[in-house]
Amino acid sequence: MWGAGVALLIAWFEPRRWHVPLGLRKHVDWRRIAAFGLLAGVAQLLLVKVALTPAIEHFTGQHRDLSMFDYLRGNWHALLALLPLIWISAGFCEEVVFRGIVLGRIRAAFGGSRAATAVAVAASCVVFGLAHGYQGLSGWILTGALGGILALVYVLSDYCLWYGVALHLVYDTLATVCITLGYDRVMAAWGAHLFG
Repeated sequence: MWGAGVALLIAWFEPRRWHVPLGLRKHVDWRRIAAFGLLAGVAQLLLVKVALTPAIEHFTGQHRDLSMFDYLRGNWHALLALLPLIWISAGFCEEVVFRGIVLGRIRAAFGGSRAATAVAVAASCVVFGLAHGYQGLSGWILTGALGGILALVYVLSDYCLWYGVALHLVYDTLATVCITLGYDRVMAAWGAHLFG
């Protein structure tokens, strides 16, 4: 979370020419955004748990380290206490920081062209992955890839941040519920059959 604070300070004191809208639009189709978040969040969870994580772990030879969330296993009280923090810090703040600020400012700094957008997407993926370095090498690669998906959602939605926020909220909610229920291990076993 300290990274989010640093990025917000940089955004506050940055040169005026870099100021670009974050994409927090007021007039949007909330039902469409909610439907997108729900469908894309479920699809991303399955993709991550059954395909991406096992493939990356097979490639690196290291497991993604999510042990800091082990206290959630079977602990509904802890889950219910954590979810609002996840919704604010990850679902909303990470989208503002990594897509709105980092991607937006890098894109603006390089002129806003398609090439600038590609550079900004790649850079935001690296920064997003590094911010999740506590998950180890496999986690860094995976969250970088997830940052790429969220960056593409941001770009393809014409820089409307709400689509990425909805996707991020649903994905993180489902992922933590899966840990609480032990379903993350079930899905990991499915993935292990693909890459075992």
